[in-house]
Amino acid sequence: MVGKHKINIIDEPFVQKSVRKYLLNNGWKLTNLPKSVGEHGKDITAWHSKKRKVLIIEAKGEVKSSKDQQKHNAFINVLGEILFRMDKEGNSPKRARIYAIAIPVTWENTYKKKIVKMEYGWHLLKLKVFLVEKDGSVRLTNYRYWLKS
Repeated sequence: MVGKHKINIIDEPFVQKSVRKYLLNNGWKLTNLPKSVGEHGKDITAWHSKKRKVLIIEAKGEVKSSKDQQKHNAFINVLGEILFRMDKEGNSPKRARIYAIAIPVTWENTYKKKIVKMEYGWHLLKLKVFLVEKDGSVRLTNYRYWLKS
């Protein structure tokens, strides 16, 4: 529940707003404004001065007709979008960039099943995943979490 309104779906604007708030509360400085409808580019970028890291996040959310096909398409799209943003060294721990995706927590089981099937690729990507709850809370997971049964 956010404010006085009950959240029916965790849509992309809600995912982005929740992750932005989470980042601000955890020492990150947001370095881009929320995108307008139809605007292209990175969904969220942030800088952490103590960690000296840049965070690049692509987000997806539910739509009113959130069916399995929509989750599958969003999975393929979000991976493609984050791959377009990566430089040649990807998510190497020695790099200043961290790449991540943000999704509704309701997609967790579906994504886990898909990620287990792409174990080697997932190890290469080393993506962090922000899971957004209906109340706006956020849980950050590392790539290893998604490979556990």
